Amino acid sequence: MLIMIDAGNSTVAFGIFEGENLAVSFKAETRKAATSDEYWSFLVAQMDRAGVGASEVEGIAVSAVVPYLVPVLFEAMKGITDKTPLLVSHRLKTTVKMGYKSPETLGPDRLAAVTAAYEIQGGPVAVVDFGTATTFSVVDGQGSFLGGAIAPGLMTGYDALTDKAPGLPRAGFTFPKNALGRSTGEGLMSGVIFGHAAMVDGMLERFKTETGENLTTVVTGGLSRVVAPHMKGKPKSDPHLVLKGLAAIYRMNS
Repeated sequence: MLIMIDAGNSTVAFGIFEGENLAVSFKAETRKAATSDEYWSFLVAQMDRAGVGASEVEGIAVSAVVPYLVPVLFEAMKGITDKTPLLVSHRLKTTVKMGYKSPETLGPDRLAAVTAAYEIQGGPVAVVDFGTATTFSVVDGQGSFLGGAIAPGLMTGYDALTDKAPGLPRAGFTFPKNALGRSTGEGLMSGVIFGHAAMVDGMLERFKTETGENLTTVVTGGLSRVVAPHMKGKPKSDPHLVLKGLAAIYRMNS
């Protein structure tokens, strides 16, 4: 059994793999004040629920875009196994070649996501990860990571807009029926959801033009289910793309 951990800005995702298959996954909240004991007890409870014993754990990999969580998670894992977790970064072997100008600044979650997407779909492929930020990552037909873009996430933009404009309603998040909002609330939801989908479509078109390649699009992240249905075309969806990529990277470097 392998335990893969993706520590993001909003949530910490855990995945337990049996061989190459993701057996179970679960999430905890990302909290700056969280202790190693809290994450340890959460993971132990979830493992017990899934019927996974600590003695079955063969390895652990951690991806973290929040550096303060790295020592916390490493300490938490000591209560599970004596194996030292693998910290994922651009320095590790992957199936994706690095064509990025500043690989040291590349989020390990993006690296994991494109690794899984390229292994599953081949290239050229674009990954759109809908989270606190909406990130775009592009791999060409030869397996080289070219780069991408980072935009405010859907909820990040929604929160910022309603915080800065107190006259706008914040009465719940609802799906708009039409792009043409007939009320302020409908207009807000249209702009937030349809507008975000249009931004993603527009960025993908720009990538296609700049690369000259017909990119397969794979979406992931907690908010992909909100945006993807309103995108042009039919992007492939994989909510566990990052965890799968972490497992692939672990296997290549163990």
